[in-house]
Amino acid sequence: MRYPKGLKELLFGGQNGLMPKQMINHTHLQQFTPPTILTSLIHYAEQQHWDYAIWFQDSGLDITQIQQTQSVVRFSQLCDVVRQAISTYQQPDLGLKLGSSEGLISMGILGFAMQSCKTVADALEIALRYHRISGSVLNIDFKIQGDVCELEVTESHPCLDLKAFFYDELLSSIITCLNAMLGDHDDVISLELSYLPTEYQQQYIDIFGCPIQFNRDKNIMRFKTSMLQRSLKNYSPINYATAIQICEQALKEIDQLNQVGYVHLLDHLIEQHLPERFEMQQAAEHLRISERHLRRQLLLEGLSFQQIRQNVLKRKAKQLLEKNLSMSEISLQLGFSELREFRRAFKRWTEQAPSIYKQEIILLNA
Repeated sequence: MRYPKGLKELLFGGQNGLMPKQMINHTHLQQFTPPTILTSLIHYAEQQHWDYAIWFQDSGLDITQIQQTQSVVRFSQLCDVVRQAISTYQQPDLGLKLGSSEGLISMGILGFAMQSCKTVADALEIALRYHRISGSVLNIDFKIQGDVCELEVTESHPCLDLKAFFYDELLSSIITCLNAMLGDHDDVISLELSYLPTEYQQQYIDIFGCPIQFNRDKNIMRFKTSMLQRSLKNYSPINYATAIQICEQALKEIDQLNQVGYVHLLDHLIEQHLPERFEMQQAAEHLRISERHLRRQLLLEGLSFQQIRQNVLKRKAKQLLEKNLSMSEISLQLGFSELREFRRAFKRWTEQAPSIYKQEIILLNA
């Protein structure tokens, strides 16, 4: 990667001898993600001879497609399956076990790209830029401060009861990847975690091999800056170029899928639940966020929950009026308790009675 002249003092390492001293990668809403974590979970379950099919029974997910990484999953579906796995086999440390049992190979094309890099700095830069294509659901920020570099991990979704799982899985997988690339090393300086695992603290020491502090304000892993300059044995410019092209396309696809925002998701949920009146509280519970957070996000997107509901009912009413249905049937399908309520609402939305609208449609199609 080439950087404009004048930025050299801000950079260090990298494919061309340079790497940003600070990289911030924040994803505000990623409802869809590659199924990499679930693929690793299935693989681990098979090694342990666990019956994992039951975890997926009510998820709406196809296990075969997940194993072949041919699909994406909703964040809510991912959480449901992970909860089932943790509770069924009483595995509070499941995140650590997954992250430390899978390496670069489990990361697919991203792992291949990292292996093909010239230095650790290059591999880290690629991981930060494309980590979401490997199924990561957390944000990763990077900065260099003298002899120490920091990776700070934050939530793009409220992880609630699965916070420890997602942080454990990501941080232990970072260590596993570093070990695969560097072999024996002592480059990890310290680890800070914002939570306190009550049952398996010794496992952190075994995996990370550095001083660990729990119940801190942030989640930060610190390394020696000198680690970034170390060369990687599988460096291949040709493989690197090919892998980056594939990573770029994969990131573009996952970003396009997630650009729909909360308005689109709520539009879908409200219509899906008709004729039931789907309320904001139900929507927040479905998305696993607070009502306050949902209201704030909708404000940023420029629509209220009531406006979205009105848009859904107006669109659906017009679709139903084009069919051979009575006004009473349409009113019931839209969730109105009385026909006159539907008539008043439709006139308020369109400034004409539903019967007039239906007549106009008939004339247009005649």
